[in-house]
Amino acid sequence: MLFEKIKNHAPEKIALKDTVRSITYGDLNLEVDARIDALYDVDVLAIALDNSVEWILWDLAAMKAGIPCVPLPPFFSEEQVYHSLHSSGVSHILSPEGLRETGTGVVGLLTEGTAKVTYTSGTTGTPKGVCLSKNAMLNVAKNIVDVLGEEFVGKHVCTLPLGVLLENVAGVYAGLMAGCTLHLPSLKSYGEHYAALYDVLKDRAANSVILVPEMLRTLMAQVVNKGPLPTLKYIAVGGSKIDPSLIMQARAMGLPVYEGYGLSECASVVALNTPYDDRAGSAGKPLPHIKTRIIDGEIYIKNNGFLGYVGETAPDTIHTGDLGDIDGDGFLSVTGRSKNVLITSYGRNISPEWVEAKLLAHADIAQAIVYGDGASELSALIVPAFAGANVKDAAISANSTLPDYARIKDFTFVPPFTLESGMLTGTGRPRRETILKHYKKEKAYGLL
Repeated sequence: MLFEKIKNHAPEKIALKDTVRSITYGDLNLEVDARIDALYDVDVLAIALDNSVEWILWDLAAMKAGIPCVPLPPFFSEEQVYHSLHSSGVSHILSPEGLRETGTGVVGLLTEGTAKVTYTSGTTGTPKGVCLSKNAMLNVAKNIVDVLGEEFVGKHVCTLPLGVLLENVAGVYAGLMAGCTLHLPSLKSYGEHYAALYDVLKDRAANSVILVPEMLRTLMAQVVNKGPLPTLKYIAVGGSKIDPSLIMQARAMGLPVYEGYGLSECASVVALNTPYDDRAGSAGKPLPHIKTRIIDGEIYIKNNGFLGYVGETAPDTIHTGDLGDIDGDGFLSVTGRSKNVLITSYGRNISPEWVEAKLLAHADIAQAIVYGDGASELSALIVPAFAGANVKDAAISANSTLPDYARIKDFTFVPPFTLESGMLTGTGRPRRETILKHYKKEKAYGLL
């Protein structure tokens, strides 16, 4: 499916471009085939490279040769890398030093038909290996192209690590199916905390990008200071709950932001909003091949190519653990995680993501974690967006949009949650247990 699509694109058009080289669609399959010979003795391939043309060429070569690929995101710790290599039986690893044997390969650990093992950092430190078939990933990519249409074919800039499944499938595979030019800046070029995100997108005249909510807030602040980015046609945002007011703020600034929803077990994207079919506050409509149900408030999805976790069998239905509903028009809304639900001493069930999204809709607040399970009122850990931020007024304003039982009573200033501190997952989701264990005893400031 993918390689036939590549053959049908204009051969002179640039398919892949980084700071070192570029490759046309006419040469892409040849470049992929040239790497397959080097994979003759490889049973399972791990890729540990920066975003680059080479990353994609070796990934496609492994797919075409039927060799399982294990991407290693750059934010994984040494322990997480070790676990990923050993649990999936990786025989060879591709790093900046070249292709080499690991000495740890064990044949037969992966389910037959596994094309990719994506390790999700999740809410604990030990990554979980999700085994996916080639068809699962390419079906998602095809359906993304089908629902977006070819109007958005242009320059896609990869902002997330290619080792993150969302960028790998929705950015790379969908982009190549559609005939995009994929720009692959080094992750270092974005700067610390994506301080240079605006400059990278402007320099490459980006038409589409995939962002997590924190990156969107960073980009919005940069647009305020530096001006619009008129070449952008589609900004997909996912990874965690986002308040619809923030999306509307972004659109008012000229940023074409559309929320989506996905999970690794479904090969990344499950649902997304598009310019033709959009409902702010929802995650959009499920892709055509995705079958969803809501059971007792939880989102269930029919398995469509998830081969199970490493060492386990595949389920018929995926229990997402996410709370949500589907309206009469088919739009899916995601309200939070079932395991995160807070039950106050008054018996009220509250999704902390709902309250956090209200807080994060304000420019003065960069990050927030709400807690209060078993308490009479809620509290929050808040990271100010900048020195002198008026967090108190922002929290009061957020409270005014919430019912009494869901308002925060006090808040605590804390340092930024980062990957390096172990307080964020690779897709920017907070590790709640780690954060709360570390900060709950800090001094709190009341709102009354």
